[in-house]
Amino acid sequence: MDQVHRMAYKTVSTGLNAGDGYGEVWIRDFNTFIQVAMDVMPDKNVQDCLNTFFHFQGAEGDIVDGYIDIRKADLNNVGGYKYRLSKTCPQFAAHKNTVETDHETSLIQAVYQYIRKSGNTDYLKSVVAGKTVEERMEWALRYLMEHKYNQEYGLITGATTAACLRM
Repeated sequence: MDQVHRMAYKTVSTGLNAGDGYGEVWIRDFNTFIQVAMDVMPDKNVQDCLNTFFHFQGAEGDIVDGYIDIRKADLNNVGGYKYRLSKTCPQFAAHKNTVETDHETSLIQAVYQYIRKSGNTDYLKSVVAGKTVEERMEWALRYLMEHKYNQEYGLITGATTAACLRM
């Protein structure tokens, strides 16, 4: 485990993307290794990463899956990602995968981990593109409840759904 820890710290210290094969920073991956990131990089970098996801928050409150340097994004690829651009964060392009449903909750978990480890509760009051982080998280949860929540089963739905047969 010590070797795995050393490898994780070394990998994360080189950037927040998901490894050599990916240019993107993915929210579920960042949520997984945010505490390691906090150990190996400046606090500003961690906050900037969290804030980037909020910069790309959709009109209904949804959160993107990942973002990439706009110079590396293939914006004209008809069969590829449908990129979302942001006037407040023009250096990146973002995309929302429609299969997974954990983007919103992964970002909220990452913010929780950041605050728990840093003790920086003021981060919730910081403003990203005209709204506080706290307002943006509430908006993300409202999106899930209004657009992804299945009342009958009490679950968040995704692209793959299954139902229980009642006999």
